[in-house]
Amino acid sequence: MSLLWIHLESLVGDSVVPIAPDEARHVAARRLRVGDAVVAFDGAGRTAEARIETLGKRTSALRLDRVDETPEPGDRWTLATAIPKGERLATMLQMLVQLGVPVWQPLVLADSAVRDLDVRSARTTRILIESAKLARRPWLMEVRDPCGLDALLARSGGTSAAAPICYGDRAGADSGLPASVSLVVIGPEAGLREDELRQLQAAGARACSFGMHNMRIETAAAAAAAARFAAQGTGRARRDG
Repeated sequence: MSLLWIHLESLVGDSVVPIAPDEARHVAARRLRVGDAVVAFDGAGRTAEARIETLGKRTSALRLDRVDETPEPGDRWTLATAIPKGERLATMLQMLVQLGVPVWQPLVLADSAVRDLDVRSARTTRILIESAKLARRPWLMEVRDPCGLDALLARSGGTSAAAPICYGDRAGADSGLPASVSLVVIGPEAGLREDELRQLQAAGARACSFGMHNMRIETAAAAAAAARFAAQGTGRARRDG
């Protein structure tokens, strides 16, 4: 059985650190005992071998041993999507974290059904942490403030052979994604409007298909992330415990 991952705000080796109540409930659900091994992580690349020091109704704590640092992934490509409604957003974030997407950019387009999102809310933060724990991912996925297509393309600096831009389109001439893609844009279920398509094409973006049928935002986002990983052809899941 793989070791339970527990999120801590900071890690200092050879110390005893209290566990937040939410994390302590996960320990109780796994029926762990004092002395059992776990993995502590801070979401910023640091992980630590740890053991349960105390378990109680009011307070619980871990004893941290060696702290390891995982470098931030150098491949910082961005997946920009329209914002799914309701619980579909949680589903999408969970899948993107598990698929290793480094940066998610919420995108507000002409036909977006959802036009606002508090990316620093307690709920969003909890989804990112819990997903990283499941994925055994030392770095949390970066989630940026929502923006429009103009701001996104201005920040990207346009496409190049070394860092192309792609957008999802089931009628796209290209299937999958190039391994070097720096930005992938996914529109709402209603699709990108003609003026938005012209903006993307003027920036040098090319249409890529991730399937033969129309997809929900979260499905297309997951398909794009999987296509990017497959094109890259490298990377292995880190295994702990």
